Amino acid sequence: MKTLKLVLSILLFPVLAIAQTADWNIFYSTEKVNKNHFEIVMNITIPQDFHMYSFDQVSGGPIAAKVDFELPDGIEKVGGLVIRAGKVDEFFDDIFGINIRQFSTHTKWAQEFVVTKDIEPCEIKGTYSYQLCKDDGYCLNPFPEEFTVQIPAYTIQKKVDEVPEKKTEQINTTKIDTIVEQTENQDSALVLDTLGTTEETIIQQEEAPQTESRSLWMIFLLGFLGGILAFLTPCVFPMVPMTVSMFLKRDKQHALRDVLIYGLSIVVIFVVLGLCITLLFGVDALNKLSTSPAFNMVFFFVFVIFAISFFGVFELMLPTSWINYFDQKADSSKGFMSIFFMAFTLVLVSFSCTAMIIGTLLVESVVSGSLIGPMVGMLGFAVALSLPFIVFAAMPSLLSSLAKSGDWMNDIKISLGFIELGFAMKFISKADLVAGWGILPRDLYIGIWILLSIIWGLCILRVICLGHCTRKPLSKQRIGFAAIIFAFTIYLIPGFLGKPLDLISGWLPPMNTQHIHILSNTEETNINTNKKYAELFHSPYGIDGYYNYEEGLAHAKAENKPILLDFTGLGCENCRKIEMNVWAKPEILEIIKNDYVLISLYLDSREPLDSSLIREEQYGGKTYKIRTIGEHWSIFMMKNYHGLMQPYYVLLSPDGKKLCEPITYDEAKDVEKYKKFLDTGLEKMKEK
Repeated sequence: MKTLKLVLSILLFPVLAIAQTADWNIFYSTEKVNKNHFEIVMNITIPQDFHMYSFDQVSGGPIAAKVDFELPDGIEKVGGLVIRAGKVDEFFDDIFGINIRQFSTHTKWAQEFVVTKDIEPCEIKGTYSYQLCKDDGYCLNPFPEEFTVQIPAYTIQKKVDEVPEKKTEQINTTKIDTIVEQTENQDSALVLDTLGTTEETIIQQEEAPQTESRSLWMIFLLGFLGGILAFLTPCVFPMVPMTVSMFLKRDKQHALRDVLIYGLSIVVIFVVLGLCITLLFGVDALNKLSTSPAFNMVFFFVFVIFAISFFGVFELMLPTSWINYFDQKADSSKGFMSIFFMAFTLVLVSFSCTAMIIGTLLVESVVSGSLIGPMVGMLGFAVALSLPFIVFAAMPSLLSSLAKSGDWMNDIKISLGFIELGFAMKFISKADLVAGWGILPRDLYIGIWILLSIIWGLCILRVICLGHCTRKPLSKQRIGFAAIIFAFTIYLIPGFLGKPLDLISGWLPPMNTQHIHILSNTEETNINTNKKYAELFHSPYGIDGYYNYEEGLAHAKAENKPILLDFTGLGCENCRKIEMNVWAKPEILEIIKNDYVLISLYLDSREPLDSSLIREEQYGGKTYKIRTIGEHWSIFMMKNYHGLMQPYYVLLSPDGKKLCEPITYDEAKDVEKYKKFLDTGLEKMKEK
């Protein structure tokens, strides 16, 4: 059945692939340049749900788009590629530890040229290559495509004051449709091919939607959690019985209505605050700032100041005149306005406790890259903060069961202070990674977290006294809370020694910044470094891998071991996730190291091939020029496995025959499924 599905997917490829295309419409233009100059313009339409990385994407992560030109005599390039249309989505990627620049939906690029002497009609030839990825890390690396653009005759004008009439021409438009088929069945590989067409496509210059790195629901939930924490602080919690009682005494029949208006007023105030943040800076500025080292360092110091305030060293307070003004307005006003000013007074009075939480929330929502992120975050915060007032007004009898104010409130403030310091470390780490300072490797980062959590636990146990604490006998709840903190401390220790920490990996610097490797299994004492391409690629965790199929196959035959064929990529985020979250597991790593020969083939490498391997290959009725290592292994995968995707894992016998069905990322990300996959290969090997 699986074989039948694979055959059908290949046969039906032209029909299934039409819905997803990456179109490059390349043409000649003189619209935006001076005389004796012209441009080659590239209108690019990106498949739905995919994004493409910019030509100025830095190395060390996803593969940047690349356009090369072969210029005839008399024509020279002026500068580099420029972006004419399309929104650049820029954000920091925790997996690669670099800034990412990508486009969604469409973009328009241009390259300017100057004519240096009289020329006859000629043509400019070139190639372009790029990487397509989805938000879940699923990536494709289409083969480089060739294009040809016709250039008319030019006669260099001798008179400087002669201004030729500007014109726009579109000559011999070349459009390459990169066809991508994505079948729902993960048992068959993704098939990729190209079809040529001369149909012209007009690209509407509309703004591409921005890819959000954090869902709005997550921002809302983060805000809601912040509102709950704010409610438990000494500035808000004692005001609940006082406020509810005041509404009940004021008008028992309409108490619930008035409290609802009170809660709604709190929501409106905070949502307007979120809106003001967006309008003040604009989402584009916020996105650029969020990836700026200076911006992240500023937030680091802001969070440290917030933490110190939570520790009771000083209090962040608004001018007393503001609070008195709105308090008087609440007393002098009537009806809805009186209730609104009461809500505003609560917001101002609670500022010394809530400012740090609100600041943290706004930073996280800004980093999300969403236009409405700050508003959604403030909505969640305000709903959680106002909800207790509404609940207790609806059921006044619950007030008697409300906990009394006490030392536990000081513990909450101190805990929030340590949480703020944890957030601060994230921002200085991001600044360090983006700027390339190298001052905060992973082990030092975790070591600081360990130290902070130890001090936090000792504060809860009253061994260290911060804020307004008093030394009293320890309750069971306090001991239990401290135990949770120390359990987290113990969880961090293996990470400090080099072990991956799956639960918090997104908060930590990349593994390649780790200096201490006691538990990371990265020792490489017996690794053969004389293998082909070993200077270009490396295997993680001290695995003695190969990067050339023939070389790895020969070693497998000599050792009589099965092969783990790993189709991977330098810019493949899901490949890194499998290595970090699956291969790093001791039960998986032991099998790969001891029972298999790992052959990793990098499909996206642009390193040139040996001259003896440069060639042309036929596949699917199309001719491919094979000039790079990535193209070499891509055509190998297409011919042998009828697809082109990464990661893709195949188990082979020493003679190169499949032992079982290959798996993709969806299966490989499950540790148990991956182990079963490896165990199945070993069982099949024993049967041979």
